Amino acid sequence: MTGASAAPPLGRRLFHAVAGSLPPLAGILAPMPELVIILAVLALGSLSLDLTRFRVSWLNRLFLRWLRPLLKSSEDRRITGATYLLVAAFLSFLLFDQAVAVAVLLFLSLGDPAAALVGRPMPGPRLFGKSPVGTLAFIGVSLLVGAALVAAGIAPFHWGLLAGAVVAGLVELAPLPGDDNLWVPLIAGTVMQLAVVGIPGG
Repeated sequence: MTGASAAPPLGRRLFHAVAGSLPPLAGILAPMPELVIILAVLALGSLSLDLTRFRVSWLNRLFLRWLRPLLKSSEDRRITGATYLLVAAFLSFLLFDQAVAVAVLLFLSLGDPAAALVGRPMPGPRLFGKSPVGTLAFIGVSLLVGAALVAAGIAPFHWGLLAGAVVAGLVELAPLPGDDNLWVPLIAGTVMQLAVVGIPGG
């Protein structure tokens, strides 16, 4: 694909940014064991709803009628990005240090809408159907998120934070199977966790 594509609906991107930021913001304030349990329940509930609506046509029609402005066109018969995000949030707080989970989920919630809003209307070459300019926007926003977390004392400064921001942007660009909402936190979070493990205060 070489031409520019239409920008996604602004409302959906704002919803992605706000809703996607809730788990990491909760991770700053809430005790970890309780948060992991809550995210597990929400992820399981959301996944159960998706699987049920695929089998119950009237439920799927109702679901789409109410949530269509917030959904991709392909999500009428596939697991929603919101479900993938909840699963990713649960796994991130389960597997990674608190600061890593908070950072990588904010990379996704703020970087992904930035990539779409900047990259899709941008003319020029595409990689895997996406604009490299959008990827740079994703990485730039993620670096700003990392700087804000360090300034607020939520995450210690470490080169792994910078690496995680870059990896998150590259994962969003890559044509991986499934959904970016799952792969971005898990892959970038793994890189960050491996980078900071054993570092005092990390």
